[in-house]
Amino acid sequence: MTATTAAVCSPNAEHRLQDDRLYRMLGAELSNAGCLRPAPVQSAVYGAFILAGYAAAYGILLTGPRLAVRVFALAVLAFLSVHAGFLAHEAGHGAVTRNRRAIACIGQVFNTLLTALCYSYYCHIHRRHHPHCNDRGRDPDIQSEFFSMYPESARQKTALGKLISRHQSVLVWILVCLQPFTLKLDSVRFLRQNPRTTRVDQIVLVLHCAVWLVPPALALGLPAALLNYGLMTLLAGPYLGAIFLVNHIGTRVIEPDESISFLMQELSTTRNLGTSRLHNFLFGGVNNHIEHHLFPSVPTARLRVARPITRAFCQRHTLPYREMSWLAGAREVTRHFKAMSVFVPRSSAHRGGSR
Repeated sequence: MTATTAAVCSPNAEHRLQDDRLYRMLGAELSNAGCLRPAPVQSAVYGAFILAGYAAAYGILLTGPRLAVRVFALAVLAFLSVHAGFLAHEAGHGAVTRNRRAIACIGQVFNTLLTALCYSYYCHIHRRHHPHCNDRGRDPDIQSEFFSMYPESARQKTALGKLISRHQSVLVWILVCLQPFTLKLDSVRFLRQNPRTTRVDQIVLVLHCAVWLVPPALALGLPAALLNYGLMTLLAGPYLGAIFLVNHIGTRVIEPDESISFLMQELSTTRNLGTSRLHNFLFGGVNNHIEHHLFPSVPTARLRVARPITRAFCQRHTLPYREMSWLAGAREVTRHFKAMSVFVPRSSAHRGGSR
């Protein structure tokens, strides 16, 4: 038997072939149900809702309203900024249209212009996340200077990262408020590192800054303009955290040399949350995260249909399929962060004092 034949006949290879066959079968079922078709009309309505609400709340801020109205307008803007990211995310996966220019335009408007999360940077990190979900060697979403999502990461922490990781089960729910700021800063850093390939992002980002600084500074003064922008960005943090912390953290971590099929990787590293229409709206469809990761081109409007089909398929073929309430997912995330904090090395002084 040749080495190639032996590899094909190995148990791992057989399992991967079987999983690939199941993946194609599931894809065929979803395709027959119409789940893989783009949803341009629904996306257009969603985009119009975001733009209209964003413009209205922004206009209210320019009038210098009383405190309660100001806070409400800022909360609406934070909420719609997250949803603008949802639409850009959906477009990036080809779920709105297959036209590349239209996709880039949607991404620049709804990501770079409305949120300052530059579309090129978003594509850079997100395209690495999807095919390598929870792979500790290749998934950028589980790499952090301050938090530890797997033992090796905890053992490598130093200085501030060590301090935060040691108490991360509590701090993650607090410091997630700062995530919108870090995403904006990471975007700017990416543009500086790739000046030639991100010229459109640079122009649109300047326009974003002009929109948020020039008219507000003229109408309200520069301090008020900066405060409004800072508060809007801050308010988006808890919402982002509530949505994205519970998608993958606390599920299986894939080792760099581990042999696993795409189907099993996505099923074992992803969890679904609530099933109601309210969940679909608040989570931008990513409460159906298993379906999204298996078939990213399924539009948000069709994920609700894809979910029971995928669930039933997994049950028939004894495949893992994790779904739970948001609170149950949050508890799993907290327990995982607490478990990982045990692997953070203690300081020399602390070890010496404990002898």
